[in-house]
Amino acid sequence: MEILLWPAILLAVVVGFIVWRVRLSRIGWRAWACYQVAAFHRLVMTSCSQRNACTIPEDGPAIIVGNHTSPMDPMLLWGNHFSAFRRPGMRVIGWMMAREYFEAAPIIRWISRAMQCIPVDRNGKDMQSVRQSLERLKEGKLLGVFPEGGLNEVDPDVRLRVGNTGVTWLALKSGAPVIPVFIHDAPRSLSMVRCFLIRGRASLSYGEPIDLSRWQKRRLSDEELADATDAIMKAIADLGGIGYTPVARSEKSEAEADGAESA
Repeated sequence: MEILLWPAILLAVVVGFIVWRVRLSRIGWRAWACYQVAAFHRLVMTSCSQRNACTIPEDGPAIIVGNHTSPMDPMLLWGNHFSAFRRPGMRVIGWMMAREYFEAAPIIRWISRAMQCIPVDRNGKDMQSVRQSLERLKEGKLLGVFPEGGLNEVDPDVRLRVGNTGVTWLALKSGAPVIPVFIHDAPRSLSMVRCFLIRGRASLSYGEPIDLSRWQKRRLSDEELADATDAIMKAIADLGGIGYTPVARSEKSEAEADGAESA
């Protein structure tokens, strides 16, 4: 009996410690388990450091926006998001992600649901994902968006791709602060799996909330929405010391702008 007693006590202690840590994290056991896997991956494969203090808020809603060069980006951004929190705990960043990835392999679906991801159709007409995103922000949670809409495989070290105006609409509609982050040196690969097997050292640069007050009104023209989106993309690009690709304007708006400049 004594031989079995000590392993039972040890098991009880381990289980009790895990339960305590899960409750302390305040994010539920599934998200906590995902974080432990991510922490182990950072330890043995790709480390991730901070270049400055993290600006992700401890309380209240926020939209986290960043450059996108690797499938690992969400995991890297979540790594030390709680470093400046005053009390123990974590916050799940619910990322908007393409539905085809959300509904891929069973393990991907499980992780996506555990991390409270929001599936999005790429046709640009998915109002359900918009409603879910607004509801998440209304509940005081964090929403993650890559405004480039996909991996930047052309000039990731030179300039950002064109920003999607949808993130600007969400920010202005919800009133949530927009926190820019630039991910440096994330492992890159054409294979979604291979990048997780590459050793490397990534780092994060955080920015202050982007001031969108000048566009905070009931209705915006397409040009004003493009201007606000460019402001978001510029904030991300400046953190990485690279350029950004402006949102395309209509020929009419460009002619009006040229006329205003000449006047």
